[in-house]
Amino acid sequence: MLLFLESHDAGRGVMMILRPLLAGMLLFGVLAAPARADVFELHSGGEVHGTLVNGDQSPRETYVVKTHMGGEVVLAAEQVKKVAHQSPAEVMYDQIRAKATDTVEDQWKLAEWCRKYRLLQERRKHLERIVELNPNHADARHGLGYSQVQGRWVTHDTMMAENGYLRYKGAWLLPQEIEIKERTRKEKLARLEWATKLKRWYRWLGTDKQAEALAGIKAIDDPFAVDALARMLSDTKQVAPRDVRLLYVEALGRINDNAGLGALVTASLFDPDEEVRLSSLDEIVDRQYKPAVKKYVQMLRDKENLMVNRSAYCLGRMKEPEAIGPLIDALVTVHTFKIQKGQPGQTQATFGQSSNGGGGGGFTFGGSGVEIIKRSFENRSVLEALVALTGTSFNFDQQGWKKWYAAQRRPTSLDTRRDDDTSSP
Repeated sequence: MLLFLESHDAGRGVMMILRPLLAGMLLFGVLAAPARADVFELHSGGEVHGTLVNGDQSPRETYVVKTHMGGEVVLAAEQVKKVAHQSPAEVMYDQIRAKATDTVEDQWKLAEWCRKYRLLQERRKHLERIVELNPNHADARHGLGYSQVQGRWVTHDTMMAENGYLRYKGAWLLPQEIEIKERTRKEKLARLEWATKLKRWYRWLGTDKQAEALAGIKAIDDPFAVDALARMLSDTKQVAPRDVRLLYVEALGRINDNAGLGALVTASLFDPDEEVRLSSLDEIVDRQYKPAVKKYVQMLRDKENLMVNRSAYCLGRMKEPEAIGPLIDALVTVHTFKIQKGQPGQTQATFGQSSNGGGGGGFTFGGSGVEIIKRSFENRSVLEALVALTGTSFNFDQQGWKKWYAAQRRPTSLDTRRDDDTSSP
């Protein structure tokens, strides 16, 4: 038996590690102290445990291994697949396992020892052996993840499977949940593929592959391409030529998907190219995309007079009667501006922002600095939309429009009086 001498802190540290190991060894009558050892994994599938004797051999021709039992094994270099180093606990485990008997008592001792030193794979083997020897050993069953349900031992995996669950990426899910996740995964991949294609075709513009790129865009009819098309249409960093962007608009209209039509609504209002805006609106009108009306009505209250008139024009094209009331409210709108004053004594003319609609100008007097002013605008596009929707006109007379609209919405009253041909004398 090897003796370990304690020498100050270093000695005490060594003994703190070795004492519990030695206790395990003594439990099974093992008298050799744990030492460094290796596991020689063979190409044939077997293993040899021990200490390499000829560690300085170079080039490597053989492995001379001294086993825990004291003998030596010589392995040809081509026999060995891999050499792994063992921890002291793994070395001692090999020793005490050789001394243990194949009984429930000794197998349980081994399992508990393995649990203490976190040799979890080895522990499982001993627990499984205990269950083979004694199927009703409760502690071993629990250690293996079993529970007793209605008089039988079952694992959590078994219970889940019996209840219709399937294992999917580390989780237990119902088949319907897996189907949804798989469909979502495939849809995400399809969208990524379209994004890759459209970026590739964009790079081909102006090259000998341009015709192929344009043909690809013209053939798009897959709903999974909508996200990529919308991003390419609204991209302000990589702006494609007008004719290509018009192809994006046509593709979104052709697919006729709500998300795509929503992107066209945005383009009809905000795209800097008028041709793209009008083409987007054409697609929306052709498909009578009703959700667009709500967005256009909302934009009638925009702080920019330009957007008020632009949305009114879109509503006139949509010919949706429910827009009449909001259009009347937007006939004349008030907008706020910041103006820069001139030098003291100077007069500076300032004009408000307008598009398609009227706008008032004014004069500012005074010193330097910024002044906030408000101006009202008679919106020509709003009036034109109202005329198109109603077939009548009260010009910019909002009160006249409101009275007319109220009369149109009033239910027709029935005359309940009876015409009596006879009268009492």
